[in-house]
Amino acid sequence: MNKPSLCKGCAESVIVTEEVIQELVEEARENPSKIVSEEVYSSRLAACEACQSLQYGTTCAHSGCIVRYRAMFKDKKCPSPSSPKWHSDKAPA
Repeated sequence: MNKPSLCKGCAESVIVTEEVIQELVEEARENPSKIVSEEVYSSRLAACEACQSLQYGTTCAHSGCIVRYRAMFKDKKCPSPSSPKWHSDKAPA
């Protein structure tokens, strides 16, 4: 039986559990020099949650990344090809 919420060719294994997401987030926090402030993180998540490209409530359709993980990193930006919702905070060299 096809599940309409899954994209063509995907299986249920693409749906990531809250537990796995929490483990990724906690692991990222072990290196604070690479992550953004809580204020920036919250702003990025709000943009992702309002985006039509958010799939399964967790995943960006453009990159396939878990948004709660990707949004943490200074060197990452919104992967939307037409109109990025947020940019990297990486300091220029």
